[in-house]
Amino acid sequence: MKELIGYRGIIEKPYEEVVRYMSAMPTGRIKASQIPLLLMGAEGADEILRVKGGPQLFTVYTGEEGVEIRIAYLDIDAANGHFSVFGGWWYRNDYELKPHAKGCEVRYSVANAATPLSRWLVPLLKEYRGLRNEKRTGRMMRSFDDWVSLLAVRLQCKAYRTE
Repeated sequence: MKELIGYRGIIEKPYEEVVRYMSAMPTGRIKASQIPLLLMGAEGADEILRVKGGPQLFTVYTGEEGVEIRIAYLDIDAANGHFSVFGGWWYRNDYELKPHAKGCEVRYSVANAATPLSRWLVPLLKEYRGLRNEKRTGRMMRSFDDWVSLLAVRLQCKAYRTE
């Protein structure tokens, strides 16, 4: 997999608490804002999603039951502090958590996870081109900053991007 974007941040809360929060995946009908991970493909925080599965592998759907559309798979490996979101057929968001002197370090990355047969199609996608222009637009950086700020509120601590 080829990484397209990567950011790091510090969450000033003990590693174990952050992992516990990140791995608390609700199931059933929920609002997009209730998922503790950044989820590309969900239109807004108030969008109603359906989450099925668990305790490690989850599938996230949007739309009405019977005509719902899968938007992501979530892989939660709490024992190793690794969380992944597989969306569509080509992208993967990874979160790697590690203990840090100030609490917990999070490394977030977006990668091209398409199979070798279809990898050549990815640069043709509008979403991919948007990610390639990230240095100019800062869209994903702002999304990461918003997510880190939300963690700070929910975990009642300081949290910030470091790079």
